[in-house]
Amino acid sequence: MKIWSSNFSIFPYSFDELVSTFWDRYPNSHATHIISEDVLEREITPDYIRTTKLIVKQGNSIMKRIPSWLSSMTKIRQVPTLEESVYDRHTHTLTTYTRNVANGDLFQMHERCIYRPVFPESKTIPASRLLRSVYISARKMSSVYENVMLLGFKKSVTGTFKGLTEKLEERYGMRSLNTLADKHKLSQKFREKLEKLKEFKSSPSHFPEMLN
Repeated sequence: MKIWSSNFSIFPYSFDELVSTFWDRYPNSHATHIISEDVLEREITPDYIRTTKLIVKQGNSIMKRIPSWLSSMTKIRQVPTLEESVYDRHTHTLTTYTRNVANGDLFQMHERCIYRPVFPESKTIPASRLLRSVYISARKMSSVYENVMLLGFKKSVTGTFKGLTEKLEERYGMRSLNTLADKHKLSQKFREKLEKLKEFKSSPSHFPEMLN
């Protein structure tokens, strides 16, 4: 079993901008591995928006490096995943849970992402953050497979970030974190919090709820 949490990803866009773009982040030039995306269910209430999607992805290309006689996992060409997202209007969070719904006898990969404003106390500063965690279990097989799968997941994180950023730029124009502090005349308190988020190094052993 492997549990890993990424560092914070920070977007120079408001939380509302990020949420509205998240639901339409495909297709983008960094997600060529996405085969199809279908909304199975959506529930909208005054308190939250709950969405369930079936997203079919290409098999993990990293696994192809393993000789086929070592594992049947190298034969997996498509991975159907279920993505459940909850947008909470009161807590100002978007939480997503994604897991594979096929080949469960071979492996389990569960991902959790939490999006929220960097500065919830200020609605005028366009900055949002993402904390991503993943749980991987290769069942009865060696931890070597889990390490390979985790390597592939880590590699995909950069592309996922770039893909969402690409869609945000298409909608709202290009922005930079480097100019955010000066453009919006952030106080010293806000500047320190932003730098703390940039420098934060997550632990690989837990699913943290940090820097609320």
